[in-house]
Amino acid sequence: MTLFLMVLPLFLVITALLALTQGAPIFYRGPRIGENGELFDVFKFRSLDSTKAAMITKDKVLPKGSGIETPMGLFLRETRLDEIPQLLNVIKGDMNMCGPRPVRPEIAAQYAATIPDYERRFRVKPGMIGPAQAFMSHGTSKAIRSRLNNKLCRTEVSYLGEISLVFLVGACVAARTVSRIGSTLFGRRSERVEAARARVYDMRFVSDDGQSRAVFWVDEDQLILDQGNALNVPLNGRLTMLLPDGQTRSAAVELSTVQATAPNGRVQVSYKPKSEYAEHILSRYLFQAVVVPHRSEFLSAKLRRALSRSTAA
Repeated sequence: MTLFLMVLPLFLVITALLALTQGAPIFYRGPRIGENGELFDVFKFRSLDSTKAAMITKDKVLPKGSGIETPMGLFLRETRLDEIPQLLNVIKGDMNMCGPRPVRPEIAAQYAATIPDYERRFRVKPGMIGPAQAFMSHGTSKAIRSRLNNKLCRTEVSYLGEISLVFLVGACVAARTVSRIGSTLFGRRSERVEAARARVYDMRFVSDDGQSRAVFWVDEDQLILDQGNALNVPLNGRLTMLLPDGQTRSAAVELSTVQATAPNGRVQVSYKPKSEYAEHILSRYLFQAVVVPHRSEFLSAKLRRALSRSTAA
């Protein structure tokens, strides 16, 4: 109730904006599986064209780039503000603040048939904030998400940990909201795309034969790197990145098709992750397509690094 009263002004502003931009209905209400398999209706701000969404998501989750969002829908989904009405589900007792995210019955049936021990999540109440949702992207494999959910469902609840997660996610959602508004108002590219293209992680492609090439630009399906010795594709290797705190991450990828070459010895190549885990590493650490980024990207960490550099200078 305290959290709901805190966000009530924002709740009313979003409601008014949705009424002006898309009309009724303002809210989405749909069945989800709760604790011990009992069904309940989850509440969200409506962010999709209801008719098209019903057709596309009849037996699957919404695919990326569907383009059926309402005028404010993409913004609400990217910032996760569409989830605010689920505080009412928490107050009703259908959900906890933290727990596995609720799923539709038809989607649960599909995953239960292919993912071992998937139904363990239904032994606890679903959560408004899901740790898997907070630390992994929408594109992360459901099997990988399920491993984290199962681990947490077997772990004794830490109320201090849950309170910390609530405030951490709240701060990250607020930061993302401000960033998206600034990007819209001032025409700046999103931080995620800039980070992907700016070589902030000192990225390199290390092929399976041991050759290392500097990466100058990367997006979700192409990269530009030093051609070095003759680059023969397809070529397997790893994209390595150095995080701001000195830790390293790597993802197994396959270079597939040369798109273009340049006189400076660089080449643009299509690539794809070789595993679901590699896709998760890229989405979390490189593209930051998650609610909670790595701790090295927190504002406090950036300020400490800036202070350290100024002191050293």
